[in-house]
Amino acid sequence: MEITQVPNSWELASLVCKFLFYIGAAASLGSAVSLCLYHDGRRTSVHRLMLYQLIGGLIGFQAVMINFLVQIGLANNSGLSGAFDWFMAEILLDTPLGDQSFLRLAGFALVIANSVFFLRRLASLNTSPPLGFYRRAFTAVGIGFILLLLSFRLGGHVSVLSTNVQLALAVHFSCFAIWIGNLYPLWVASTAEDPDSLQITLRRFGDHAAVFVGMLLIAGLWLALNLVNTPLELIETGYGRALSVKLLLVLGILGIAAINKMRLVPALLEGRGVRNFQKSLRLEIVVAAALLLATAWLSTVVGPAMAL
Repeated sequence: MEITQVPNSWELASLVCKFLFYIGAAASLGSAVSLCLYHDGRRTSVHRLMLYQLIGGLIGFQAVMINFLVQIGLANNSGLSGAFDWFMAEILLDTPLGDQSFLRLAGFALVIANSVFFLRRLASLNTSPPLGFYRRAFTAVGIGFILLLLSFRLGGHVSVLSTNVQLALAVHFSCFAIWIGNLYPLWVASTAEDPDSLQITLRRFGDHAAVFVGMLLIAGLWLALNLVNTPLELIETGYGRALSVKLLLVLGILGIAAINKMRLVPALLEGRGVRNFQKSLRLEIVVAAALLLATAWLSTVVGPAMAL
């Protein structure tokens, strides 16, 4: 299918579900990493991040559920009622799609249960949580995210690719989730009215980001080399053009991140330093959303099912 072709209603619904799945995964892992490494210790911030994790888990869980119904409707090639065909649902449950959906639902269910438990635990505390709180909160999310990674082995072309490519897929997806998933936590940190603490947090994040963004790019390049046979495909095929758009968005968000690290973070202590950073972060979030949408388009409408 060419990139210029308008997807039908079922394909569009599947694309939205994939987009929401990415958001749910990013919010789940990003919140857990932020709680362990980048939070400022305030109970208000911890509460907001745990709510962010809960919302991410709920979004991801519902996206997987609805996507399974969409696949039933797509298989029936009928109207909305076709999505609720129990006979077709039983058939799909016995396919890799059923196993993949189960793993993803289990992963997000762990995230939801974890966030609910620790929100209740946080409500019972009169002071900021101890370090053990964050470690235990990360464990369940980590296990849930591993289930999400394992689910990619069951979907589309990923199951027939080499182990190296599958590993690259896992690294790419994990690094993307950490990076994109931490944008909202950084916004939360920027509202604390403590530029000194914010600057320390952002410098720590920037040091770590240099590592996982590098890993993301290397893994993404390896995936692209295995999905595109020749450079001409980047302009001659629908998938190649969509991939080119994604690459441009990646360059855009990298440029914004570089400006944040080299110019805006060092200037946080100046008069409008925090406001300038917040404006840049809002732009980065918008570009990140466009990047996720392009990724969903790649893996749903024009590209192989395993494409990220």
